[in-house]
Amino acid sequence: MEEDSAGFGELLRQAEQLTAEIDDTGLPRVKRNLKQIVKEGHQLWSRTALLSAKDTNDVKASILLGSRGFDLPRASQKLEGLAAAPTFEPVEEVRDTDIQAFLRNERENAILSVFAESVKSTQEEVVKFYLDAFSNEWQREKQRLLDSLVGPSNEVMDVSTAAEPSLSSSTFQLDPKTRSTMTAAEVAYAREVYLYNEGVIKGGTRPKLAERFKAVSKEIDDRHAMDMWDMVCTLLEAPLSSTERADALVNQSRKYLERVYDRYMRAAVVGNLGRAALGGGIDTVNLVKGFLRVKSSKLQHKGEYDGNLDGQPVWALIYYCLRCGDRRAAVEISKNAAGSAAELCPYLEEYASSEDGHLRASSESKIRLQYIGPVHASTDPFKRAVFCILARCDVTQDHPLVSTTCEDYLWLKLCLVRVENPTADEEQQEQAPDRLTLSKLQHSLLEEYGESHFDAMHQPYLYFQVLFLTGQFEHAVDFLARMEPQRCHAVHVALVLYEENLLTPPASVQLPLVSKAPSGHGYCFNLARLVTSYTRKFEVTDPREALGYYYFLRNIKGIRGENLFVACVSELVLETKEFGALLGKTKPDGCRMPGAVDLFHFDTEQIIETVAGDCENRGLYEEAVSLYDLCRKNNDAIRLLNKLLAQHVTSASGPAWERLQNLAVDLATRYRDSRSTASAESLAALYLLLDLGTFFAFVHQKKSVFALDTIRKLDLIPFQPSDVDKSVTAFSQRSEEVRRILPDILLAVLNLLYGEYKELKAAEEGTKKELRSQARAVVMFAGGIPYGMPGDTYARLTQMEALMS
Repeated sequence: MEEDSAGFGELLRQAEQLTAEIDDTGLPRVKRNLKQIVKEGHQLWSRTALLSAKDTNDVKASILLGSRGFDLPRASQKLEGLAAAPTFEPVEEVRDTDIQAFLRNERENAILSVFAESVKSTQEEVVKFYLDAFSNEWQREKQRLLDSLVGPSNEVMDVSTAAEPSLSSSTFQLDPKTRSTMTAAEVAYAREVYLYNEGVIKGGTRPKLAERFKAVSKEIDDRHAMDMWDMVCTLLEAPLSSTERADALVNQSRKYLERVYDRYMRAAVVGNLGRAALGGGIDTVNLVKGFLRVKSSKLQHKGEYDGNLDGQPVWALIYYCLRCGDRRAAVEISKNAAGSAAELCPYLEEYASSEDGHLRASSESKIRLQYIGPVHASTDPFKRAVFCILARCDVTQDHPLVSTTCEDYLWLKLCLVRVENPTADEEQQEQAPDRLTLSKLQHSLLEEYGESHFDAMHQPYLYFQVLFLTGQFEHAVDFLARMEPQRCHAVHVALVLYEENLLTPPASVQLPLVSKAPSGHGYCFNLARLVTSYTRKFEVTDPREALGYYYFLRNIKGIRGENLFVACVSELVLETKEFGALLGKTKPDGCRMPGAVDLFHFDTEQIIETVAGDCENRGLYEEAVSLYDLCRKNNDAIRLLNKLLAQHVTSASGPAWERLQNLAVDLATRYRDSRSTASAESLAALYLLLDLGTFFAFVHQKKSVFALDTIRKLDLIPFQPSDVDKSVTAFSQRSEEVRRILPDILLAVLNLLYGEYKELKAAEEGTKKELRSQARAVVMFAGGIPYGMPGDTYARLTQMEALMS
């Protein structure tokens, strides 16, 4: 108990001491009772309880780890300073003074930058390749769709023509303000087509169409077109229409490629005379040597050469002499050479003297044996190529070190082609593994390689050349015609081939451009489809030029057996409405003024009659009347004109009636002549319809006296009951056009009689009686004729007669 008292006493003493120390500070005293102290304690406790769970956990972790000697706050600061570097992020730079770290850092940065650039360039190449492939595929698909749109139809040119209101005089003149849609190249080609047709029509020696088009390519200054026409003209120099067409084609194609390469070699040498070091004249041997000196940098990596001559590979000299077409130069080099090149001299002489450009079979066999032996293992690519050319063996070998261009490859393959006459074992020859025929080469280039291999979309002339030089004319023109910038060239190449009888027309003009021949061998080419699709662009603005192209189709039959030239002219006239400019027009004296079609010395009347029939079928009746009159089909002109007059005679007013009336008066005046072929019945109907037009004109003008006087003179309707039977009998002989308008005539007449009846006074009973008698005769006539009329017509006639009673 005493210990407790001592403890409390000590506490009391300390408290008093603290109080004294506080008093000495001069601070104000704060006195709290027990309740205030309890309240302040609760507030302090609540502040501690509101700490977040994270802070509480941090406190607990600090206590736990601190008991083990771990400084948690300092560790947290170190962890926060660390950061994960992303992929390919440059390494953090280091101080320049740390050489090793600096070099390591630079090396890592360089490697990472190479990776990044490689990834980026690869992605760009992939995207570009994809876009190019997609674009090429779309171009082919678009062309296929376009071909299908101009595919089989009921007409060669499926052009819908809306009916025009009239064939006015202005139609006979081409609008001088119409702007041509033809390009400069198309205009130049069209001019030559016109001159060519003019020469053909006059007779005599037929002009060379290919040479004319070649001059056009020079005029328009198109390098690719000039090369193309040079190739076409070169091939046409050979007798391709003969029975030995394949042999002539192969030889001529080789000659063309050799001539082109000779020009290339000369241009390369002339452009580098210093390196060429020709010395003497520019004969083939010196030319080849100079060419090899110029190209020496490209030859040094082509392997080890077997022998040299004057410092140049001897087999390269022989090969390039053959490549440029000078076989005698190859013989000269072989004579001056040594070793295996000299041993080949007799065969080269035989090769140079051969008319067909090949060795005899026995010589080929000997060369082939040498090739199979040591030559095949030779490291000289030119030696292997020369032996293959002479022996025409190892046809699957492409010789990539020698044939570095498409032209080189094609020339080499043409040298290996064997053209033989068809035999019983032709199929076995075709299947022989080491025998290259022209059909095999064609199939390989067209089907196995195709457009994608030759990048035809970007190099259209190259692919065209490949197909053309191998005799695939149909596919060559078909491909080039799908390229819009080259379309006009393709069309005119097709015209040249057709005029040279090198294109076979299909059995039907509805077939595609290229189709299999009915015999199963070869292809047919639909020239009509190509020409009509080409002229569709400018036929409206330049119809005369379109006629010149249609003239090439004069020997082709349409789907109904009609002449295709005539059918195309008809479509052209209906599309352009240039009736007068193309077909001519009739002069006031009845003679025909010539049109553009007369220049072709064709059966113009047949063309005009065809156009007139097409106009009638399409509802262009006024134009058909003028065209029937133009081709002297007078009866057809009057027949159709009577139908038109019957449709408008009851109105007898307006522009349509005025045109028809003027046309009818003109024809009626000219056809009174005995030379007219129109029948008397149709002419009588025409005259009657014109008079009825006068009658209805008076009716509309309220001139009842003149109208009744006119209708009485026509003796068409009886005005006395006693004349009814005679008029009914005569009515059966009237034309169908007059019968159709009879209800309108009867109503008009009875309206006139009723009008006069109403105007009469009561004192004029005799005149009224006469009018009633006339009305009665009209009604009796209406009921007596054997011709059905609308029911309301009878009712209205009866009603008006009753009103007059």
